[in-house]
Amino acid sequence: MNFKLKKLVPLLALLVLVSSSINAWSADDNASGQEATANTTSTAETTAPENAAGESGAIATTASTSETAAPENAAGENDTVAATASEPGNAADTGAVETLQEPFDPFNVIVYKPLWALTSAIGDFNPIGKHVSAPLEESVPGLRVKGFINSITQINTTSTDHNTGLGGRNKDWRLQKQEFRTQLELKYQANENIEFVNVNNFQYDGAYDFQDSDGLYTDGSSNQKYYSQFKRIVREAYVRGNYGNVNFTLGKQIVNWGKMDGKVIDFVNAADGRDVVDFHIGDYEWRAIGQWMANVSLRPTENITTTFLWNPDFQPNVGPAGGSPWWFPFAQSPVSSAQRPPERNPSGFDRLADSEGGVRVDTTIGALSLSGIYYNGFDRDAVFNTSDNTLHHTRLNRYGYALDYGTSIFGQRLIIRSEALYSHGKAFSTSDPSAPGGIVKKDQLKLAVAFETSVGSDENKIDILYQPIWTRQLGWDSRTGAKLNDLLHVVNLSHSVRKTNDRLKLSTTGYISGGSGYDGLSYNVSAGWKFNDYLKATLAYNDFVGKDDDIPWGAYRKWKNVTLDVKYEF
Repeated sequence: MNFKLKKLVPLLALLVLVSSSINAWSADDNASGQEATANTTSTAETTAPENAAGESGAIATTASTSETAAPENAAGENDTVAATASEPGNAADTGAVETLQEPFDPFNVIVYKPLWALTSAIGDFNPIGKHVSAPLEESVPGLRVKGFINSITQINTTSTDHNTGLGGRNKDWRLQKQEFRTQLELKYQANENIEFVNVNNFQYDGAYDFQDSDGLYTDGSSNQKYYSQFKRIVREAYVRGNYGNVNFTLGKQIVNWGKMDGKVIDFVNAADGRDVVDFHIGDYEWRAIGQWMANVSLRPTENITTTFLWNPDFQPNVGPAGGSPWWFPFAQSPVSSAQRPPERNPSGFDRLADSEGGVRVDTTIGALSLSGIYYNGFDRDAVFNTSDNTLHHTRLNRYGYALDYGTSIFGQRLIIRSEALYSHGKAFSTSDPSAPGGIVKKDQLKLAVAFETSVGSDENKIDILYQPIWTRQLGWDSRTGAKLNDLLHVVNLSHSVRKTNDRLKLSTTGYISGGSGYDGLSYNVSAGWKFNDYLKATLAYNDFVGKDDDIPWGAYRKWKNVTLDVKYEF
């Protein structure tokens, strides 16, 4: 079997497993959703109270004058009682009731019943919302207080290895991550035109403190310092104005220009990408780094909006620090990140010429939404300049578009999204001795297309997403180390289980490399349970498949993990 095909076997097996599980739940759903009521000669009224899952028990009564009710079931299933009419020779003559027992379901006993019991005990749990947010909003008209508390525990499932990866990493830890995240968002509506917004982030990662490891250390780690700095804690602080056809946002803010996995045109704000291959679209919002900007939008017509952006506050992308849990296994782990070469960051506050700026035009044509962008600014990722032994951020021009179109085919929804970015003058390190500073500039094209649809009935629907991302290096030179073509396939299947009133959501996502080289693959499977409108938990398994030189996915093959994510929003 072809080596690449072998790597697809775990993902394909996983998809088959999820599909068969969904079919099984669907069949159970249909069976439990049908009411079977047998009426007899009784004059009594028979009622079936709603159970914990929102379903009704089906009851058949005997020739009795008393009322019969089906008790509530903690697992949300039906208790079916059948009785026969009074006829010679049957059980009704003696007043007996025949009970039809449902087959034993271990999944119900092990999973559903405990979850429903815990859900019932939690109830409408929302202490901060009730006792802090609500009183504050009531006492201060125009104030809105919300936020969340998030615990993310990540346990590595592979054995310890004191010489793993191309970098020979001493990987002797099990706790990959123990992050406690807190966000507090304050909004004050001063009047119908002006709103003040402040968003603050706090984070602590106990991966260093909760275990004894020689392979992890914190000396000079920017990952540890990141959320202890005031400029990082205050993620957003801006004033927003709305005056008819003119809108503006002034201050520290997050600007989302794109919404696809892979961050195609979503580059305005730098990102905290310390997790590298474990950093995906579900985490983009938290990882974005706020920057001081002026954002002004004009709407000359009903269907056209033009946005102008001025950004003097350059911020670089943040990657994993040497000695941190997600440090590259294909790079030597330094004794201290202080050995990292100095980085020269532009600053529009100190030098106006270092400012960045862009324009975006949005329009709608029926069901089609179309956007065009231009941005002149610095690359968020630095390259090493051999002339002064420092890391430089080069200025480049970016051109891009985004489109979004929704329709239906054979009664099923279909959403098509696409984003593309053309970067002119992107810098690469090169082994070409004639290149000044060991840097050469090339153009790059990045294109992504996403197809979202659903299959099945409304009662048993599976949501499907397929998104290929293609990157092409124009004027390709092998001495830069960059690939001529890079292709990444993103596949996601998700299903909300109706038997649980959509509290249980199953999902699986695969990241499969292609193009001019094999980089390994990654996939995850997760199950999330919504206890109420404020509290939810997700259990996920994340797998990385490949060899040490299958960079990046395969290189992290010893980083497979189980993640428990518990989030309370108020």
